[in-house]
Amino acid sequence: MQNPFQYGKVVSDAYFTDREEEFASIVAEVKNRHNLVMYSPRRYGKTSLLLKITQEMKARGWNVIYLDFYRVTSLHAFIEIYAREVFYQSDNKWKSGLKKIASLVKGIHPVVSIDSLGNPAFSISFDPVADLPQTLESVLNLTEVLNSKQKWLVIFDEFQEITKLNGMGFDNHLRSVIQHHQKSSYIFSGSRYHMLMELFNQPKKAFYRFGKMMHLDKIPVELMKAFLIERFASTGIKLGEDIAQAIIDRADNIPNYVQFIAAETWQLVWLNKSSLSLELVDQAVQTVLDNQKDYFMQIWDTLSIQQKKTLVALSKDNSNPYSLDYQKLHNLGATSTIQGAIKRLIADEIIVFDNDVYLFSDPLFKLFIQLRIVALRRFT
Repeated sequence: MQNPFQYGKVVSDAYFTDREEEFASIVAEVKNRHNLVMYSPRRYGKTSLLLKITQEMKARGWNVIYLDFYRVTSLHAFIEIYAREVFYQSDNKWKSGLKKIASLVKGIHPVVSIDSLGNPAFSISFDPVADLPQTLESVLNLTEVLNSKQKWLVIFDEFQEITKLNGMGFDNHLRSVIQHHQKSSYIFSGSRYHMLMELFNQPKKAFYRFGKMMHLDKIPVELMKAFLIERFASTGIKLGEDIAQAIIDRADNIPNYVQFIAAETWQLVWLNKSSLSLELVDQAVQTVLDNQKDYFMQIWDTLSIQQKKTLVALSKDNSNPYSLDYQKLHNLGATSTIQGAIKRLIADEIIVFDNDVYLFSDPLFKLFIQLRIVALRRFT
């Protein structure tokens, strides 16, 4: 019997949880050629939602480019990746597609080779004297000029990473070109809130007010419960609401980790022919922590004493770490010291600031601190 839950990767179909309202809203914005800026912390299902949007728009006859900015290390890299994505989307006849791109973009020499499976593999080489900003403009304009009737959706995921290329003036070049596009819609998504908001909300930034903002929040608890109950039922196992709630609570209702703990719980039930219980959920959590302990200890050992104290406090109560009562209760020291620790923890993506509270990016790390650090009195 196949486990009814998937985690740690992009999910689709039966493994995809809800997001119907957000899905409908995004499709409407794209159809109306509006640009969209979408933020969510990691593991909230952002990329899975983008995949579903991609599939929907392709079914409607759109070409879709998906580009993860973590792959972009230079202007050259962006041009090559973007040109490749356009090539794979633009024409079923790859020879004519290659000729079109070669004629429309100056400064590059596109080449197609055939791989071992007989599929075309696209690559480019750069003219040593090429004007890169001009080449970038030509590549970005491909979606506008390749086919007068074709509509395009361009998704830039983890877009905040563009700030690492600012020394090249990349953001200014990008904005100056795509602001004139009429046939292409753009989604800019990211997982680092402050960086993304600075890009789109600061008047001096190139992308100031360039798209409608959308915050992808946690899935409502009742919908998540229904998802868990349905997935367990698909394998003949009845899941009560109390146990579904326990799984959600231990995962802080973050979709990826809900499925992680649910998958391990299901595995214990199926392999051991056990009955579902709260104790079994806790056993599943302990199994997960055992599997992750070396990774979590590696993170823990790199932290300063102040960062450790702050995380221990936040694992118990994330209400207001800057209040005097909170600082005294958890022996955190001066406000400035706490601010420094929290700033570093956010930069390292160990915690996020979301909906006015500080949350662990990985709720399993929070459980590790609660059950393996605090419980063993390794820290006071």
